[in-house]
Amino acid sequence: MRLISLKSGFLRRRASDSPLSVRPQPEEAQIWMESFTALVSSKYGCSLYRAFLLREFSTENLDFWLAVEDYRNSKPQKMAVKAQQIYNEFVAVEASKEVNLDAETRLITWANVQSSNPDQHAFDRAQKRIKYMMERDSYLRFLQSKLFLELAHPDQYCPSAIED
Repeated sequence: MRLISLKSGFLRRRASDSPLSVRPQPEEAQIWMESFTALVSSKYGCSLYRAFLLREFSTENLDFWLAVEDYRNSKPQKMAVKAQQIYNEFVAVEASKEVNLDAETRLITWANVQSSNPDQHAFDRAQKRIKYMMERDSYLRFLQSKLFLELAHPDQYCPSAIED
């Protein structure tokens, strides 16, 4: 909980606290409401969403989604090793950060990873399923969270009333 307090305090800092503002402007935060992709495409948005998920003990979906994005940008000669690592960490039954996938998606992903040369599309189906789940669940809760609303609509929140 202390980590969340530190992060939210960091994000609540006013732009006048320093010449370089580390806090995104409300307009940027409001763009995150347009789509999940807009949120995770923003360095600040993704960090804040992850802080929210940490509080809910549910970072595995975002971690998987980001790992697949990183995997897609990997050099072809490193893809097989990375694919196996991602599969072992997130997709395999009883993985350390197992994501919730149906058996068919898990099987298709396994076949893609085990192919002699997995390509950037090896996790497409699994990633789409996880993105869909986040868009329908944790992303919507995030948009209604105090953490997000304080940033997107600072004029509606009094700093002295904010809990630390």
